[in-house]
Amino acid sequence: MPVEPHLAALQRYTTERPLELPGSAKDLWRGLRATLIKASNNKKLITSPEDIMGCVSLVNELPPSVLEPLRERGLHGGAFCVVGGAKNQDRDPDLPHLRRNDGAWFDFSIVVREVDRSLVLLAYDFEIRLTPEMGAPFLRIDLNLPDHPNDRRELRCHLHPGSDDVLVPAPLMSPGEILALFIEGVRLPVDRRRRSPTAFEQNWLKHAFAAAENAK
Repeated sequence: MPVEPHLAALQRYTTERPLELPGSAKDLWRGLRATLIKASNNKKLITSPEDIMGCVSLVNELPPSVLEPLRERGLHGGAFCVVGGAKNQDRDPDLPHLRRNDGAWFDFSIVVREVDRSLVLLAYDFEIRLTPEMGAPFLRIDLNLPDHPNDRRELRCHLHPGSDDVLVPAPLMSPGEILALFIEGVRLPVDRRRRSPTAFEQNWLKHAFAAAENAK
């Protein structure tokens, strides 16, 4: 039996989940910022409320890298971005980001569109970089724009479990849900013993580093 129909059904299931969203981009921005400030006040984040105010912004003059794909799809009218930190494909800790109390750090960008006094979620990119004892370097949760190449692969909504090249179908989530996950979840339980890497993991890392060196 071909695989594609199963992936298509899975994508329909994951992306058609109804979400509760605020009525405007400004309300979304204010709500996410308030969530982050509360987490800072509760010591879940070590980024100060003042830095959060400067780091989390609402953008209505979209950069060309965002505006042009929206214009091609006829989705540019009423579009906004909400960003938390700087775009950081190289995972440079010197760029603006939000930092947790356990050393993990993250940033995000969200593309929304105001239509008929309601908010449409078009795309998002949330990535958290983890501490070494977590066993994975990062986790990214993506929603691509409609008609993105990943959409045609039945993977518009997906996560990257520590690799840019590995995509796993993921449920559609609201920005608030993902932010709550990054603040409260993806953590080691306090009563869990830290385990040592297995021989498989150690050998895998050794061969991965060797392959990277050979590719230079």
